[in-house]
Amino acid sequence: MTSSTPPPDGQPQPGAEGQPAEPAGSPTQPPAAQPPAAQPPAAPSPYPSSQYAQPPYQQPPYQQPQYGPPSYGAPRVERPGMATGAAITMIVLGGLLVIFGLLFLLVGVFVSGAGNALDPQQLGFGGFAGAVGGVLIVLALISLALGILEIVAGAQVLGGRSWARITGIVLAVIWAVFGVLGLFGPGSGGGKAIDVILLAANLFIVWALATTGAWFTARAH
Repeated sequence: MTSSTPPPDGQPQPGAEGQPAEPAGSPTQPPAAQPPAAQPPAAPSPYPSSQYAQPPYQQPPYQQPQYGPPSYGAPRVERPGMATGAAITMIVLGGLLVIFGLLFLLVGVFVSGAGNALDPQQLGFGGFAGAVGGVLIVLALISLALGILEIVAGAQVLGGRSWARITGIVLAVIWAVFGVLGLFGPGSGGGKAIDVILLAANLFIVWALATTGAWFTARAH
């Protein structure tokens, strides 16, 4: 039976398998771990770090796409019905003036030609016919010019042109004055009825164009 008495001081202790233990400080033992050397501080950068720092990427929130007709500039203002009615009335009256102008022109040319074909010494009819024919031709040209102007102005009223609105009002006032004079002048019942219709149509044009000035102003801007 082996004794468990420890060996005296200064003697090596036996190993696990009977090997003698190496004394402390023996060259065969590994040296104790040395602490790591301190690293020198890094040199400061000449450029500020915040100058070239990239901002953190943030994903934008998802939004539902909006579907609908594209809008171009200011919203479009609908044309008033009164302006449309005034424009159509102007075009119709202008067409009537063109038709009457063409009739007057044909009659004036015929009368002038007939007067020139007659003997000037025969009761002086040739000179009178030529004068009447000349007057009819002048009236025909005026009627044609005014009719074409009213047709063009009526078409431009549909587009919201301010100059067409002013032109329509001026022409309607002139024709309304002639309509009033025709009512109080001599004439038959059929002529009076035509004067009443023309007067009412031109008064409607004046009223419609005068009350829709805001739409023409908005179209101008």
